[in-house]
Amino acid sequence: MSDSPRRLYFAYGSNLSREQMAERCPAALPLAPYALGGHRLEFVGEGNSRWGRGGVATVVPQSGSSVPGALWLLTPECEAALDRFEGVDNGRYFRDVQLMQHDGNPVLIYIATDERGAANKPNRKYLDVITRGYANWQLDPSGLLGIECYREDEGWPPA
Repeated sequence: MSDSPRRLYFAYGSNLSREQMAERCPAALPLAPYALGGHRLEFVGEGNSRWGRGGVATVVPQSGSSVPGALWLLTPECEAALDRFEGVDNGRYFRDVQLMQHDGNPVLIYIATDERGAANKPNRKYLDVITRGYANWQLDPSGLLGIECYREDEGWPPA
């Protein structure tokens, strides 16, 4: 592991899942539930080979709303791994370290790029991972209730 400084990371989608983060970033330390104010959760895009048909999570500005999530402490290696998983080099997500702070420290957050496309309902499999992540952090799942989903067997690419 590197001696480089660690970075705070705000997870709000499938990376809320402690199981998923243990696979992607074994050195990441889970810290605490947290919320991003002035934003709402949205699902965008057409899908991918991992999750199948349906949108992926992102945050969009909305006054008076907040997105529940959690803070992780990442090593530089974890950051690089998340960049790969989130498709930063492919233009699927971009990294933002100016949107939010915790105790005066910048917090990394991944936000879907416009390349992802318009709002779209998520795949059931993907939403289930997010729901388990909410349970991992004891977050209120009411914001996830009633979200219409594609069935898990609706694969990618769409027929």
